[in-house]
Amino acid sequence: MWKKLFAIFSLFVSMSMQAQNVDERIASLINQSNWFELEQALKETPANSISPFLRQLATAMTHHYFNRPDSACVVLSDLLGNHQQELGDHTMNMVILLSTNLARTGHYNDAAGLLQSLYDQLTALGTDSTLTVAYRDQAQQYRALAACGTLYRPLHKSDEYRIPMVIDDKGGQHSIEMDGSINGREGRFLFDTGAGGNLITPELAKKYGLRSLDADITVGGVGGLKQGDYAIADTLRIGGMAWVNVPFAVIDARTGHDEADKFSEKFQLPPVIGLPVMFCMQEIQLDFEHRELIIPTIQTSSPWGKSNLLRTDTEGLQLKTTIDTGHPVYLHFDTGSYYTYMQPAWYNRHQKEVNSAGVPDSLRMAGIGGVSITRTYRLPQMKFHIGNGTATIDSVKVNTGIDLHTGQMKSHDTEDGVLGLNALEKFSKVIINLKDMYMEAIPYAEKQ
Repeated sequence: MWKKLFAIFSLFVSMSMQAQNVDERIASLINQSNWFELEQALKETPANSISPFLRQLATAMTHHYFNRPDSACVVLSDLLGNHQQELGDHTMNMVILLSTNLARTGHYNDAAGLLQSLYDQLTALGTDSTLTVAYRDQAQQYRALAACGTLYRPLHKSDEYRIPMVIDDKGGQHSIEMDGSINGREGRFLFDTGAGGNLITPELAKKYGLRSLDADITVGGVGGLKQGDYAIADTLRIGGMAWVNVPFAVIDARTGHDEADKFSEKFQLPPVIGLPVMFCMQEIQLDFEHRELIIPTIQTSSPWGKSNLLRTDTEGLQLKTTIDTGHPVYLHFDTGSYYTYMQPAWYNRHQKEVNSAGVPDSLRMAGIGGVSITRTYRLPQMKFHIGNGTATIDSVKVNTGIDLHTGQMKSHDTEDGVLGLNALEKFSKVIINLKDMYMEAIPYAEKQ
């Protein structure tokens, strides 16, 4: 999981007693951070029935979360230029959002300037440095990236590409890998939707000849935060696709846990291809039947005309789906995790039935930042509905978030669970469209 160095705080919109019901609903959805419903409400509600400021604010938030950074920059700039009085104390949140979207569109110097200005103003006001240093560090990262020129510049022409999908078995847990090269050196890379950026270990960064940047980075993982450096690959090739100037976070993947590190040494972590490269591809079709990744020339239209994926504040992907009960759940979409499991946020709402039907167990996870061993329950079966497809998974763990040894609450994830590779493997093909932000799962023919 990619961890940003600053958080986007919840927005609280003050409403007058005379506000229309539609304004109250829009404001309520923003307060709840209910971005899926907010996007739908904006589509269904006549523009002139929403107050101008609220409509601009709602538009900015949906464009930010549904990966429309170009238009998000336009709307956020308008909010900051023409609606600062209505924004009030939330002006800073809009500045942070604007800097994020400027960076997403490659305007790193502008993004750095915004954050540096914010840092300078807060410092002048005497704000505690522990609350502001993240803005300064993020500005430094953006300036270092800006100095590299255009990032992710494609060398390939627009066309359909088919890349062999290697399903690697690491101790009974599968992962999706693909062959390619970094700086002309051949290798195999991990396809990881749970990585908000590209990752590589110091040893492999040296092997592949990456150029180090004068910029530190903090990455969040299983056991907490891990410090690392930025480095640039002059070229990255995957199948017939290739890009110039591709950033990687150089992170030591060792956890400090003997058993976990011995496992890692046996199955060395390859370079991780994360979401930035996938956003360049725009749509990826995981064809499990034919074992290939397909990058189509023309993106597939959403079968429902709406999104079920969004881009989170920690630069991950969140999938809105349903399970057996028909109630919506919000899952972190992570092909870097083999298992699908539920998190404490879901457990806390279903504690009675889980304790009754589940078998006590534990969840052991190792990754960047350390090792986590928490108390869980194992449910016999759950059904996950992904688009028009349904995956039935036997033996699904429910994480209570309670550390098995200390009894302390260790996990504070707000999402309901993690959708891993074992759910995707139930389907013939899974379409991940990062332009229109939706995911569709197509069953095997005999299962339809």
